Amino acid sequence: MNKLLLLSLGGVMLTACSQGANKDGVADKAMSEEGRAVQTNSSAVEIPSDLKLRDDKLIPKQVEAKEAVQAGLLTGELQVIQNNGLSVLLSITNNQTYGVLIQYRSGMTADLQIMDPQGEKVWAWSDDMMFTQALRDTSIASGQTIKAQFTVPEVVLAKLKGRGYSLVAKYVGHATESSQVAMTDVSVSLDPYIN
Repeated sequence: MNKLLLLSLGGVMLTACSQGANKDGVADKAMSEEGRAVQTNSSAVEIPSDLKLRDDKLIPKQVEAKEAVQAGLLTGELQVIQNNGLSVLLSITNNQTYGVLIQYRSGMTADLQIMDPQGEKVWAWSDDMMFTQALRDTSIASGQTIKAQFTVPEVVLAKLKGRGYSLVAKYVGHATESSQVAMTDVSVSLDPYIN
């Protein structure tokens, strides 16, 4: 952030210091569409966007690599096996270099839902379950994977008609020492499993 500020201030100073005067002693400047002052006389040289001027030489700009956007502290993966309905395994992995402290607000670790093509929930694994209401605190070590197993009954699949349905796993743990979400939802299409 400081580099950007310094570059911006440096550009303003260069612009202010390099203002020339035409033969009448009046600066020959105009405003571009972006609101920056640009020279309009014939001796002005336009600097390409991938270059910058340093010590009266054009040099390539250094482009800083952007970090990948990480949606959550933990990553999830769904594995689906067709077997008298569906057997679904959610693997939750801590790919951080440190342990992540997690709090569960009930006995449930994750939920599995079926969403219709419009994004509305049509079934949830937890609908017919009951969970303790006790708080649970745990730590998931760096590189550790925990698993949650679900079953989608064949009766539920038989009610689904058409394409566009998806399975969505929702991890319910909350990171206690970070404002970042513990894990984003993981989804997979049900199209290969619906007749």
